[in-house]
Amino acid sequence: MSPSTLAPRSLPVWRPRAPLGPWRARWRQWRALLRFLHQSGELSRRLLLAAPLLAVGFAIWAFGGVYGWAYGCAYLLIYAALAVWSVEWWRGRLRAHWKWIYLPMFGFGSFALAQMALGWSAVFPATVTAVVHLGAAGALFLLVTQCYRGDRDVKSLTTAFSFCTGALALLAILQLLTSSRDLYWTFTYQFASPAGSFVNRNHFAGCMEMLLPISCVAAYQRRRLSWLRFLPWAAVPALGIAAVLLAASRGGAVALSTEALAAILILLYLERKRRQAPLAQRLRRRPMLLIGVLTTGLVLLVGTETLQSRLHNLDRSGLDAATRAQLDLSSLAMFRAHPLGGWGLGTWADVYPAFARFNDGNVYLFAHNDYLQWLAETGIVGVLLAGAFWGIWMLAFLDRMRRWPPGLVHSHGGAPPAIPLAVAAALGCAGLLVHSMVDFNLHIPANLLLFFTLAALALPPERDPGA
Repeated sequence: MSPSTLAPRSLPVWRPRAPLGPWRARWRQWRALLRFLHQSGELSRRLLLAAPLLAVGFAIWAFGGVYGWAYGCAYLLIYAALAVWSVEWWRGRLRAHWKWIYLPMFGFGSFALAQMALGWSAVFPATVTAVVHLGAAGALFLLVTQCYRGDRDVKSLTTAFSFCTGALALLAILQLLTSSRDLYWTFTYQFASPAGSFVNRNHFAGCMEMLLPISCVAAYQRRRLSWLRFLPWAAVPALGIAAVLLAASRGGAVALSTEALAAILILLYLERKRRQAPLAQRLRRRPMLLIGVLTTGLVLLVGTETLQSRLHNLDRSGLDAATRAQLDLSSLAMFRAHPLGGWGLGTWADVYPAFARFNDGNVYLFAHNDYLQWLAETGIVGVLLAGAFWGIWMLAFLDRMRRWPPGLVHSHGGAPPAIPLAVAAALGCAGLLVHSMVDFNLHIPANLLLFFTLAALALPPERDPGA
């Protein structure tokens, strides 16, 4: 054997590495998490869920999205997210889930395209604009129903909604208390009655009607925190209610009352199902009383004189009841002239002068009743398709509630987080539907997008394979 074979081999020497700094270690953890999310498709799903929600938030803060540049940017983000989702689904990274509620959606899309292509619309450009609006809302609904995963996303969603609610309510209160007629104390618009980031206080109230139930859920989910940490979450619904009352929107006040009554009925139903809860669980409900105390205090602080004045002077503040009745009769006359397919989406303002029953020198762009305007523009076909959509939505929502045992509310873990969010989303939709009887909130892009976001969150979420 040669001497070189007998020579000892050099052993590897262990040299200790310098300890990683806290920021570097945290960055490595985040990078590993992002790599895992990307490989599993979870990162794409979360980003595609966040994109339409960012579009809704942008539209809310950009004057309600009523200007072309505002809703154009929001819609561009939604359509881009839909294109990315389609590519990810085509590559097999994301799974598509069929829902029966898509059937009336696609049916109405085909009907709207037929109005344009076959000359059924009285004003072609107006119908094109309306199709763009409703198409963006439909794309958002599709994205949220495909990407929302229930309990996994609830905490981040309720946190984002709560922050938006609190900031918007605080902005409106400061603006109204300083008697500012300018949006953000900078922008002045003719015929504006601003509140918060909205040009019209009634549309601000419509937005808050949808946001407030979810902010209550965010506070409810944190009810076990200490009083000091729970206080900011409890203050958000109180600020929102005070802002709506200070904005003096009669429709908003009625819609909020409807939501409150529905919430009380739901709570009474759950209490009837309750077994005798332990004392410790009953005591944990005490922080929820803080919301009521803060709301009462803020309402007393900001006052309700303006709202009371508008309620006592229905014929001299804003659009009076007689004018609304005349507009309703004109909308019905428009429907009788074209009962089957209507005059075309978005054409009410152009067709209305031929059916006007009075002339007060004002220009009316909307019927101030979303239901009658929909009837005049889409006819029986549009009403049947809308009825099919909401009928399927209601059946899916009620089936989800039936599958959830109410006794879980009083168990140690409480209800699954997605259930209170679904109930709050349904309450928000109900509030806006009530308000839409006397206003045109569904023609405000921010409120339209937020409305269909809540409608999607109220439906049963899909589960990934193996989840």
